[in-house]
Amino acid sequence: MSDTPRLWTFSTSPFAGKVRVAFAEKGLELELHEIHPASRPARLRELTPIGRVPVLEVPGAPPIFESSVICEWLEDTHPEPPLWPADPGLRGWARAWAKWIDDHATANYFLGMRKLAFGKAPDDPEDITEQLHAKCVKRLATLEPVLAQHDGPYLCGDAFTLADVGAMPVAARLPAWTPHLVEAVDALPAVSAWFAALRDRPTAAALDAKGDPVHRAEPTPA
Repeated sequence: MSDTPRLWTFSTSPFAGKVRVAFAEKGLELELHEIHPASRPARLRELTPIGRVPVLEVPGAPPIFESSVICEWLEDTHPEPPLWPADPGLRGWARAWAKWIDDHATANYFLGMRKLAFGKAPDDPEDITEQLHAKCVKRLATLEPVLAQHDGPYLCGDAFTLADVGAMPVAARLPAWTPHLVEAVDALPAVSAWFAALRDRPTAAALDAKGDPVHRAEPTPA
């Protein structure tokens, strides 16, 4: 393994995308190992008990999994430019909203897309994707007064943080993948302006980054 950190990733995973953007914001290189969720290599299960991306391999250190934990490691080891506010109170506030964005906006949107792409569970209602996407838009409406608390394009005003990084996958994918939801988001002027600012960041290009494909090894015939 080279000295460059290796990220196990999937190009459309929002949480792997979050890590790729965070590394791009720091100006750091990543070696990308691209999996397919329907064909997960055994090595991934060796690196993380949950068997999902993202997982970061760093030379001389144990593997790190869970996107928010990887981003915190990145902030600890490469503090410049900072991706959390310097003020402890504002930093705690931003961290709380970062988790909320992951758990409510991002999870609902991308779970809906996953079910659309890979199929519904047997007990899912027929309109499960529509339900999840409606829930995502409803959760985004919660952010309308939150964004108004600070004067600036981002959640914390002028300071771009990991809370904004977490929202970038939804901001970038929603217009392209679900244009029928754009009108509902446009009805939220603060959220709409925030999403536009996130899409305009050069590092948003990292959301489309793909690595070398890593396939599940097939059993050797007897």
